[in-house]
Amino acid sequence: MTDRLKYSLLAVVFLLGYTSLAFELIVLRQLINFVGSNTLITSVVMAFILLFLSVGYYFGSVVKFARRPVRTIMLNFAKILIVWYIIAGSYYLMEIYFYMLYLLGLHSSLGFVFVYAAAFLAFPSVCLGFITSVAGRVLHRYDTDYTGRFMAVDTIGSVLGSLATTLVFMPLIGVAATVIVLAALTAAAALLLCRRKQWKETAFLSVMLLLFAGAVNNEKLMNPEHTLIKDDAISRIAVEPADFDASGKPQAKIMRINGSFSSKIAENEELMFPYVRFINDNFIKTLPKDAPRDILILGAGGFTIGLGDDFHNYTFLDIDKDLKDISEQKFLPTPLPDNQKFIAQDAYLFMLKTQQKYDLIVVDVYSAVQSIPMNFVTTDFFQKIKAHLKDNGIMVANIITSPAFTNEFSRRIDNTLRLVFPQYLQRQVLRNYNPYQPDGEQLANVEYVYYNRPADNGFYSLNRNAALYGQ
Repeated sequence: MTDRLKYSLLAVVFLLGYTSLAFELIVLRQLINFVGSNTLITSVVMAFILLFLSVGYYFGSVVKFARRPVRTIMLNFAKILIVWYIIAGSYYLMEIYFYMLYLLGLHSSLGFVFVYAAAFLAFPSVCLGFITSVAGRVLHRYDTDYTGRFMAVDTIGSVLGSLATTLVFMPLIGVAATVIVLAALTAAAALLLCRRKQWKETAFLSVMLLLFAGAVNNEKLMNPEHTLIKDDAISRIAVEPADFDASGKPQAKIMRINGSFSSKIAENEELMFPYVRFINDNFIKTLPKDAPRDILILGAGGFTIGLGDDFHNYTFLDIDKDLKDISEQKFLPTPLPDNQKFIAQDAYLFMLKTQQKYDLIVVDVYSAVQSIPMNFVTTDFFQKIKAHLKDNGIMVANIITSPAFTNEFSRRIDNTLRLVFPQYLQRQVLRNYNPYQPDGEQLANVEYVYYNRPADNGFYSLNRNAALYGQ
């Protein structure tokens, strides 16, 4: 074995180690836009990738070098990897896949993930495992001392793929461009694998595939209205026109965060989201004006809760540090007033650290039914909310769920809230619905309102009934 071939194989192992982790992270990031993010979804993605990587490792370990053109097989698999990375990681192509699955009657988030993983994660993982396994066998065959170095190079590639993808490429150039980088690095691995006579053909195919990757990840081409504002490791934010009048002029704007309708704004308040109008009309505009009250909003969205109020003290919390600037520049009619401050921090950590209590706490972190933060539906979280309410303070939690308790989540979130707030908890559904619909697909904004009043354990019975005096 020549030194050139030895170092070329090590470079291939490094690049594939890099791309394997980068691909996994891109997939997890893109899936947030369609099915949300939780440990179950992550485990399904990781399980498919690891399972079929092992299949590839096995086939790479048993293939007979003397009987098959192994280098050509490796090269072909590398070419296939480029294609698969593009079609499995590009947002607008994924949007088509999930829309088609929805039309076919698949409405389960977990079902979406299983079908997607089987179709787009299994085969590229086999290709990765096969190429890596064969490269390791070749290196070991000619120099047994290279086994450790081979494993070290593969691991270093995976570590760099993990760090560079989320800390460098996604924040600086965006997720779409990171998909193109992923395809380019895989193309480089393919060029290292090809023989001299195959180089021109492989280079031409790589260029064509990279042009395809650039096209399907080009925002202006795929989305002519160019509504995308941000697309990085934290969030994908778009601002779109809505509610067009007879002349085609939009009467409102909608902000989408990670695929979900997060906020809506319009001069005509009747066009705004009903749950925002419900909160503003009943709990913001009615606040006494004798002194400024302290209001905490968990989940800032587009800052439409308390819109226009320059009297009371607001604290908006959200994990995305760019949300305020984007909202002020692209969404809101005017910048936030001085009485409304924004803190870029996880809401759970904020509740752990702060000692301040509030007159009103609005919990609006449940942006969509497919994207429910698991640590925000626990008794522990709601206990912290309760502990940060002032006497006579109010909590309003906007939750997208079944109004008629036709699914497990709607029943258990109700149980959770009533365990923490056994008294003075109100549940209000903000739309008409059919309580007899059996499939559990009918969802609505359900507002849970808790009033932190002094406890009253009295009740009325036939024996002791003072209802007349109680009124």
